[in-house]
Amino acid sequence: GVRLVCVSDTHGQHRKLTLPPGDVLIHAGDFTLYGKEEQAHDFNKWLAEQPHLVKVVVLGNHENNSEWNKRAADVLSNATLLRQSSCDVEVSGAKLRFFGTDFFWPCKGENPYFQDISAETDVLIAHGPAKGCADGDKGCPSLLEAVKRSQPDLVISGHVHFARGAALLSQQSPCVLLNAANAAVDQKIEYLFTELSSWTSELRGKDLTALQGL
Repeated sequence: GVRLVCVSDTHGQHRKLTLPPGDVLIHAGDFTLYGKEEQAHDFNKWLAEQPHLVKVVVLGNHENNSEWNKRAADVLSNATLLRQSSCDVEVSGAKLRFFGTDFFWPCKGENPYFQDISAETDVLIAHGPAKGCADGDKGCPSLLEAVKRSQPDLVISGHVHFARGAALLSQQSPCVLLNAANAAVDQKIEYLFTELSSWTSELRGKDLTALQGL
């Protein structure tokens, strides 16, 4: 099966992590603190040191406000940076489509950018969580509606540090929504790898395992 290693909100503390092995390393944004460019460059070097075959990254609010925002794809040369875009990944005999959003603050009405998320998406990465799904009551209602429409197998977010964990959205195609935030409120890193194998059989029969590094 495909093994995804999911992290988020490391805020410059990425070198304190000891990651489990896997096929795809996913960072759901806020890999810097206040968008410091030197941290972004070191994060890129750290990505190159990781053994995972594929690395996929989206930006968080800290990177979204940075001076180097428009150069982010060049800064993160050792990963696939998704910004309202998708990529197809073939690993361990499976083909998965990833879609990553830009950062948006929660929107009560419809966010038109979420219309870009297609129904062919297997794994959706959005820095901010969907409303009511491991979000500490701070998630985005518009993202939740986009998830219900596109029905991905897995949604990976972060942003709300204290709400780290996972939720299962029961619908025609069940979806696991993971808040992979690493940083506690005081910016200290804790380590806990939670294997979501109990939900694997529900994900359209695909052998997907998500490991959350906290």
